[in-house]
Amino acid sequence: MRFKVTSDNNRKVKINWDHVNIYVSKWKPRTEFEIEVVRRQKKISDPMRKYYFAAVLPPYLEHLGYDPEEDLLFHKQLKIVYFRVEPDAKGIYRDKDIPSVFGNDSDIPVSEKTKFLEWVLRKAAQDGVYIEPNA
Repeated sequence: MRFKVTSDNNRKVKINWDHVNIYVSKWKPRTEFEIEVVRRQKKISDPMRKYYFAAVLPPYLEHLGYDPEEDLLFHKQLKIVYFRVEPDAKGIYRDKDIPSVFGNDSDIPVSEKTKFLEWVLRKAAQDGVYIEPNA
């Protein structure tokens, strides 16, 4: 799992430990982890991905009371519902079972990505969220 961290003016890292602790809580106590810090590289984004993460998710997150940093968690939840992903025998949703929609490793055709985006827009409208149309 990846977590967003930033450094402040004093070059000290700011991380939301609540998100990390929630994620690692599914393993046994005293489980060892490796943490790697890699400088974030700017990625070239396709227009549909850019619209989804810049114009669709932020107002939807705000309306439902999520923090802006929880965008990937919320996106994951939307994919679980849309693609009807089932949890494993322990009741855990495994990342390998959740398809990548907008990632570089995505095998989903553009038509299915469009259907997913339209479904999210309809879901947001049902929840009373107005989202600017993609121009």
